[in-house]
Order: sequence, then C-alpha cells, then structure tokens
Amino acid sequence: MTVTAVLAGDALSVVAIKLFESEILEPEGYAVLSRISGELKRGKDAVSWVTEVDRGDPIRFVKHQDRGGKTIAPTIVAKKITVDQKERKTPPFTTLDLALEINDDKGNPISRWHLDLANAPEGMVQSGPLIHLQYGGHHHGAGHLDHPLRTPRWCHPPMELALLSEVVAANFFEAQWSEMREDPRWCEAIALFQRLCYRHYAERLTTSLSQRSTTTLNTMWASAWRDD
Repeated sequence: MTVTAVLAGDALSVVAIKLFESEILEPEGYAVLSRISGELKRGKDAVSWVTEVDRGDPIRFVKHQDRGGKTIAPTIVAKKITVDQKERKTPPFTTLDLALEINDDKGNPISRWHLDLANAPEGMVQSGPLIHLQYGGHHHGAGHLDHPLRTPRWCHPPMELALLSEVVAANFFEAQWSEMREDPRWCEAIALFQRLCYRHYAERLTTSLSQRSTTTLNTMWASAWRDD
C-alpha cells in the first residue's frame, strides 16, 4: 500500500497530539510535529516528500530523570528525510538522516544516536549496512561535538519521526507509553509509518533467511542492496 502525503500528515498529527496529551512532548516539540504534519497534508496525494528538523528547532521531549537521578533532555533532529515511493527493491528513501540527541539539563551533550542511509558520493558506496544506526555521528553545524569513532554501523530498519518518537516514549516515558500502545488511534497512526518504513526491509530479511550461500548481514550491506 502506497502512503500518500496527506495520510502521513494525518497520522503524524495523531502522534503529536497523543505525545503532547501524555506529557511526553514539550510545547515546542508539539509545534514542530504539527508544522510538519501540516506541510504533509498540503502535499495531498503526493507519494514523495521531504522532511527536515533543524538542530536549532528540534522536536523537544519533556526532561526526564534517569535511574541515577540525572536530568536528561531528549530531542530529535533530521537533516533531511526524502521519501520516494517509486517501484524499488530498497526502502522508500533517497536520503535518510535523523538523530536522537540527549543532553543534560544545562544543554551539554550526553549521547547521540544517528540513523542514516549509506551515501554513495560519485558512485563510491559507503561501507556498512544500507540502513544503519551509529553512535555519535556528525553534528551538523557543530562538528566539534562529533564522536571520534565512525564505527560500528549497526544494521537497522529505517525509521522516520513518528517511529523514532515512539522509541523515545517507550524508553524514557514507559508508564505513559504503556497506556498509549493500547490506544487504537495511536496504533493505527504508528502502523502507517511501519508500513512505509519496514516493508522492504522485512522482505529483504525474510528472503535472506532461506539462503545458505551468504549471510543476512551481507545481503543488507550497502554495496549488495541497491536499486541500480
């Protein structure tokens, strides 16, 4: 099933409202998701779109105390997510660059998790899985905060703003998420983004399990999983 921009916008609106009503999103974070939802809705029946979340205006979540009593502030940023649902063997993204950044209550970085699509500058495909999760990664506009290690790049299914927001909710606000996950409207909204992100990945994974001449990780490697 192809996901249109207006359907994605409607689903993202539900996600934003539920997170805000559950006191998981800050007002600023709700405003960012609402803005993106409106942009998607104006795209109507389009099956391609671009989403960006600047580091200067991220999706802000409510500050949270970890088990050690330290206050942390999760945010989501996205340099660029380009959805393109033309017929393809790979997930429907031509660019995918988003991150979960966690700071302390004074704004100092604690950790950063970066989900990325392997790039191919001048045809030279980046080493690693086509879709990969990486600790650290590049802080766009703040290179002095970059983590010194570029690897490992973990094989991971693609995600976008709604699915990554659910990861934040489940990990840092589990009590609220335990109620939200029983809400049919929440589940329906998240299911739409799961169909968008996971279908090609699940098909590739399932096919790899019937092969004996190679490994699943190799089939997910960027140089092996291309549309061209």
